[in-house]
This record gives sequence, structure tokens and C-alpha cells, in this order.
Amino acid sequence: METGVQQAQISESKFQEEQFLIGEAHAGWRLDMCVAALVPSISRSTAQKLIEADRVLVDGRKRARGYRVAAGMTVKVSIPEAPAKRELTPSAGELNIIYEDGDILALNKRPGLVVHPGAGNQSGTLVNQLIASGRTFSTLGGPDRPGLVHRLDKETSGVILIAKSNAVHEGLARQFKDRQVDKKYLAVVLGPSIADHGEIVSDFGRRPGDRRQFTGKVSSNRKAITRYETLARTSLVALVVAQPLTGRTHQIRVHLSELGHPIIGDRVYGRAYPRPGSRPESEAASLRQMTRHALHAWSVAFTHPITGQRLEITAPLPRDFKHLITAVFPGMSHLCS
Repeated sequence: METGVQQAQISESKFQEEQFLIGEAHAGWRLDMCVAALVPSISRSTAQKLIEADRVLVDGRKRARGYRVAAGMTVKVSIPEAPAKRELTPSAGELNIIYEDGDILALNKRPGLVVHPGAGNQSGTLVNQLIASGRTFSTLGGPDRPGLVHRLDKETSGVILIAKSNAVHEGLARQFKDRQVDKKYLAVVLGPSIADHGEIVSDFGRRPGDRRQFTGKVSSNRKAITRYETLARTSLVALVVAQPLTGRTHQIRVHLSELGHPIIGDRVYGRAYPRPGSRPESEAASLRQMTRHALHAWSVAFTHPITGQRLEITAPLPRDFKHLITAVFPGMSHLCS
């Protein structure tokens, strides 16, 4: 997710100024697209950040990212110098391996574990633990994300796939892109009135006014699709299986919240817990003991890129989720075995 931290990194960088004369080839282009084309070392999103940080001038004037340039104009770009290569430090930690062969590693990520290094998390992440394991992983995700084909939010527990080679990484990434990977998540949501099953389809994008959050209530060319099935209900909550057909950031959390059934413990997209005074009090108390959002990446099914075998990998529930299930949905305790 892009945050204000990235803007700070832009402002703290060292810059080299380059000046370009717009020719017919780029006449009529949006400014952000033009800058990205003129400076191959930066992406369009970086070009947009530079424009917003007043690091791009057109004929000496600030312009918006959507400004259309014309032939003969001069565009001056302050290009950030490439940061020094950062060496990732190994971190000790149990990997919780649930499947491994010569090509793929599948882990059961514990809740609270950050997947890869980023602002404020340079060590102690899952990636740092992977490095400490001494294994070889794919490099297609970049130096900070060895082997990572997909990711899970910090608080989300469950199965995550790691590729040991670039060929395997490409094969798995293609299946994710083509919606050939079947993912199932367990979630406990507020409100027993959720339908027995359904499909949520929406546009998807950042929430206006808060770019740290996402919403399905925006006009966007990015679609998000989530199917769900309700397994059990009480007077306060429901246990559902969510199947995201697309892989948008926070997709399940957003879709269930905007359906009117936010995930228990989700302080970003919902009320998090039943209202004070909700009954039965014993159930409400058990729900309040879930100190993170009650979302678990339960299983992933895919075709092995090398052998062609169809695999389904299931991640056992962590302790906090088991306690929640046995306390609130005793009839579903078989899920905890």
C-alpha cells in the first residue's frame, strides 16, 4: 500500500535534474505518462509522486499529473538517485511449514507477522525468516520480496505460497492473474442476517480522503469479486467462508464491511465488536478476546507449475481463532482439528 511515508522518501532523496524538449512523439500525452516515458528508470506511479512533490516543471510552471503536454514545451524533471542497495538481515523464527517440495514452500503465517520489509519494518518479517532458512528463492519480486508470489495482511493468518525459482514464480503468478487459484478464507463477521451465500461484485480503489483505506464504492476500472457462504450463525455473528476471485488489497475486509457485516476485530473497516450491552454477554466477551481481525487464509488450490498436479494446501487455525470457534460456534469445532 502506498502511504505518506513514500512521499517522505521522495522528499528526502537526492536529485539530479534533467530537461527534455517535447517532440511530436509525446505531444498530447498526460504529464505523468510522458515523464515515465522520458525517464525509463522511474515508473508512472513514481512520476506522479514527483509531480505532486513539485519535482516536475513544464516551461517552468507546476502542472497536474493529467496535464496534456504539447510539442515544443520544456519539461524539467528532478530525478531521485537510486538508493543504496539494502542488505536484508536474517531473523530467527519458526516458519510453520505445511508443505514443501523442490519448487514450492507453503507456510502457515502467524497473525501479527509482517510479510516483507517496508517502512518501519526492516527486520523480523517473514522474508527475514526465509533468508535465515538458507533456502534459495525466486528473485522476480525484487530484492525485498524473495520468493513472494502473493501476500497477506499483517493481522491475517494462514497459508502463503513461496516460489523457489523464477520459473515456478512465473507459473504461480500467471495462475493468480488468470483466476486459476482457488482461495478460501474463514471469517467471523458481525450480524447474523448475512445471506446463506452470495457474490459481491464492485469497482475497487482507494478511499477518497484516506489513501490508506480501500473501498468498493468508487468508479474504477479495477473490479473486485468475492463469493461467500455462511457456515454458522449466532444471535450476534456469523462464520463465513469467503472466496476472493480477484486479489485486491483488503478485498474481503472491504466487501464484507460494505455488505453490512464487518469482520470481528477489524478496527479499520468496521465496528470491530458488538455494541456494549449486547447479549448473550458471554458470547460478546469471547468476541472481544479476538484482538485482531478474525480472518484466516484457510486454503489455496493451484496447479503445480512443474509437475502439473493439482494441489490443495490447508492451513490449520491458529490458537486465537480456535478459541473463538470453540467458544462461539461449538458445533463447528471440527474445523479446529
